[in-house]
Amino acid sequence: MIHYFRYQKLSDAAEALVRFDVDSIRQFVSAQHGSEPSIWLADPNSYERDSRVLRDSPSSRLLAYSPNDRMIYATDGCNSCARRLAVSLENLTDSQLQAFAEDNDVRLELLQKLADLI
Repeated sequence: MIHYFRYQKLSDAAEALVRFDVDSIRQFVSAQHGSEPSIWLADPNSYERDSRVLRDSPSSRLLAYSPNDRMIYATDGCNSCARRLAVSLENLTDSQLQAFAEDNDVRLELLQKLADLI
């Protein structure tokens, strides 16, 4: 199940991009022999704005978290990356979340929402 950062009705084309990004992260996880992420968070504003579908975005637009591996996956539509956390996401303090967001170029509010979904 994909959670959205905020409610926004997306066009079929934008929804297809969300599914494409999910598949990209799944392939990335599979290549690393990791555990399938169980929490997915997409930012609809990074997929479609003013009825214009965005093929990529300047920052991460889809985050996924695998609690078994303590891995966070992200994609901006072009590139995917993964980072292992020293402790589980729900155990990070606010200052640790902020440092992680800054160090990994992930919007803090997306990271906080991902943690809230656990």
